[in-house]
Amino acid sequence: MCVESFSDYPPLGRFAVHDMRQTVAVGVIKAVDKKAAGAGKVTKSAQKAQKAK
Repeated sequence: MCVESFSDYPPLGRFAVHDMRQTVAVGVIKAVDKKAAGAGKVTKSAQKAQKAK
């Protein structure tokens, strides 16, 4: 998922949560705490893709 704060980039600053085809929540992202690149979780398929290169 890619998000930004609404004030920086409005199209990525909104979200909606759906459950069983019903909208259960909508919102606007006020702020984003950014981490260093590569600090996220790496999946097994992403690890395999890196090894293949």
